[in-house]
Amino acid sequence: MKIIEIIKDIFDDVDATDQRYEDSLKDSGRYVPSYRRRRGSPGIWLLFLPQILGFVLGLAIAKMIGGGYLVFGVLAAFGVGTYKSVSFDKITLKYALLRNAIILVMITLFFGAVILLSSAD
Repeated sequence: MKIIEIIKDIFDDVDATDQRYEDSLKDSGRYVPSYRRRRGSPGIWLLFLPQILGFVLGLAIAKMIGGGYLVFGVLAAFGVGTYKSVSFDKITLKYALLRNAIILVMITLFFGAVILLSSAD
């Protein structure tokens, strides 16, 4: 499978999650379409949540060991994200490893851009 197909699949999963959330709001009667209101994207949060929780777990492990916060954080984020993809999403291990590596690169680029923009005072 090509990297472009994996990235497209990641964004398709985000769109599908957003659509399911919007459908559930319509079914419950709480959907109010408004162009002025900014809506969040639950698909992005569900995509990044395992990596964020894994990073926090890695920080806790690094605190117990006494160092290497970034290394343990990234490794734990990668491990938890891969575990979620294999166990809950029923994705093969090879595809889950590639998918989570791409997601971690996306997160790193996002936070890197935020840090660069905030330091450009």
